[in-house]
Order: sequence, then C-alpha cells, then structure tokens
Amino acid sequence: MMKKLLVLLLLVAVAAGCKNKDSVTIKGTFTGNAPATIILERNDLDKCVILDTAKVKKNRFSFKTTINEPEFFQVRTGKNDFVSILALPGEKITLSFNGTPLINNYSVSGSKESEKVRQLDLRLGQTHASLDSIRKAYQALSGNELTAMGPSLEKKYKATIDRQRMYNIRFILDNFKSMASIKALYQRIDDNTYVLYQPRDLQYLKIVSDSLITVYPESKHVKALINDVKNELNNMYIDKLNRMAEGKTIDKLNPSLVSTTGERVSLSSLRGKYVLLTFFSSESQDCLKENEQLRTLWNKYHSKGLEIYQVSIDTDINRWVSYVRYEEIPWISVIEDNPNDPALAKTLAITAVPENFLIDKEGNIINSSLHGRNLSIMMDQLFNK
Repeated sequence: MMKKLLVLLLLVAVAAGCKNKDSVTIKGTFTGNAPATIILERNDLDKCVILDTAKVKKNRFSFKTTINEPEFFQVRTGKNDFVSILALPGEKITLSFNGTPLINNYSVSGSKESEKVRQLDLRLGQTHASLDSIRKAYQALSGNELTAMGPSLEKKYKATIDRQRMYNIRFILDNFKSMASIKALYQRIDDNTYVLYQPRDLQYLKIVSDSLITVYPESKHVKALINDVKNELNNMYIDKLNRMAEGKTIDKLNPSLVSTTGERVSLSSLRGKYVLLTFFSSESQDCLKENEQLRTLWNKYHSKGLEIYQVSIDTDINRWVSYVRYEEIPWISVIEDNPNDPALAKTLAITAVPENFLIDKEGNIINSSLHGRNLSIMMDQLFNK
C-alpha cells in the first residue's frame, strides 16, 4: 500500500512539473499611481488576442497562461500604453513600472528574451523621439532658413534612421537564434517604413529564418517569417527578370568566361553545388581583403560542396593574371570577355565591388550582397545543418 502511495505521489509530482513547464506567470508592480485594471494580450501574427484582464490590487497584478513555445505578449493599460514580452514556457516574469508611458519606465526580470525585447523597444523609442525633434525643427523653418538649414536637417534625419538600422542589424547578428530577432526584423520607423528598409536587408530575414526553423520548427511566428522570405525572394526574382527583359538576354546569367589558363568555364557546369558568384577587382583593397575571408571559407567548405566562381572586372588583364597566380587562388577565377564593357556585371546591375550572389544547387540565386560575418553565418547554415 505504501509503495502504491509513493508511486501515486510521484506521478502527481511529475504531472505538476510538466504542467509548470507549459505555463508562464507574469507578475507586476506599480510605483505611485496605478491603473484599476491591466490587460494581457497574445500577439498572433497580424492581430492581438485578449487573453485576460486583471484588477490591480495594492499596486500589484498577476497573470498565468499556458504556452508550449516562445510567445509574444503585450501587457496593456490603455490603447497606446503597453509593453511587449517574449515569454518562454516555464518562466516566471516580473515587471516593475515606475511611470508612464510604460515602455520608457519599466524593468523586467525572469526572462532574458523579454529583456532583449525591452532594449529593442527602448532604442526605437529614442529614435522616434529624435526624428520627431528633427521634424519639428524642419517644420519651424522659414523660407530663407529652409534653404540654409534644410539640407543639414535632412541629412541628420537620414543619419538617425541609418543608426537605428545598424543597431537592429548588430542585434540580429548577435541574436539570430533568438526569437527576439524577429522583433528586430519587423520594427518600423513609421507606418510605411521598416527599420530594415534596404533591398539587401532581405539577407537578415533569411539568416534568422534559417536559424530559427531548426530551433522552433512548429512556431507560427517562424513559419510566418519563412513565408515572408519566400514571398520577398519571389518578388526579387520577378523584378530581376523584368529588368533583364528590358533588352538583356537570359544566357548572360549562364556565362562561359575565360580563366587564367585560357580555358572557358561555364557557370552552369557547376550545377549540383552551392556557388558563390563573386565580382572582383585586383585594384580594390576591399576585394583583396574579402578574398582572405573567401580563402578561409573555401578551405572549410569546398570539400562539402562549395564552389566559388569569381569574375574579374579588371581592365588590366596582366595584372589580374599575376594576382591570381601569385596568390595561388584555388577557386575558379575568370574575367569578362570585354573588361571595358563587362556584360555580366551590367546584367546583374553591379555598381561596386566586391559583390556576390549565392546560387543553390539548381542554379537559383538565393541570396546576394553577403559579406563579412553575414557571409560566414550563411555558409555555416548551409554546410553545418
């Protein structure tokens, strides 16, 4: 009888432990004036769902809800006064509010991911305040002042946006296996402008989606991100084909260019491998520096299926040949048929080097403008899955 009782108690304890791991507790305190009630919402992609409303008693409140994967929540006191939380199953999160608006006057403990979200929101809030200040200063200028001071304010406005963009990029590269990186991807400067607004910023969506799908394969947020990446890539391909249709021929995307040995090597001959199509000049210090990284990646991943097809745009062919031979470049190095009129570079709208395109085993361009740490991360994702 005693053994049966011990087994029963053990089962109850295990069940309670499992239940605990699938729940999250969110508690909070207010310093000073507190609202009468507070609302807990769950972010379901394009909408927020109200989960619970709690009374604030003696400046305290508490919520408990069940989750089985990381979830984004909002704790709200009013329509535009709320804070965001990224909760993991089993967490006990504590919020401390000491003023309004809430987003600028709170701290969070018990959730490292929620602290990351707080830092993102705080930084974006500072940027919004700076932009508002610049906007007001611009609007207050008279006609003569606008001519004299307008350009500098416009430059300051753009620089503020660029600093926010670089902040988000650094955050993503430091946290690409965290769900908080999704927040960084979709933050907005205003209703019409994302923080990551440049076409090449698509690479960061790809880096995050490729990383998170291995960690949270069933997450609705990760699945939505992957769908966005696919849609954006499709739009990019359509745009590229439209530009090619304006007088450019499709066969230029399957070049057969001359190597230093005088032999022609076609890009299409590399099907079945991942190919980094790079554009390069031996006169560019940035290219020479990037080639050092390419050599490291080549040594690491060539045996796993990486090929590099490097197209030189050098107009001095002898200089290019000497560089390739002296540096003992191990990958495929070719040159445009007419370096003074580089047809392939023009087809792909290359305006500066180094530039590159990542091509999959079927010959599709799947990414571009990968440099430095971004390139290393992408290679690691491709070959160390």
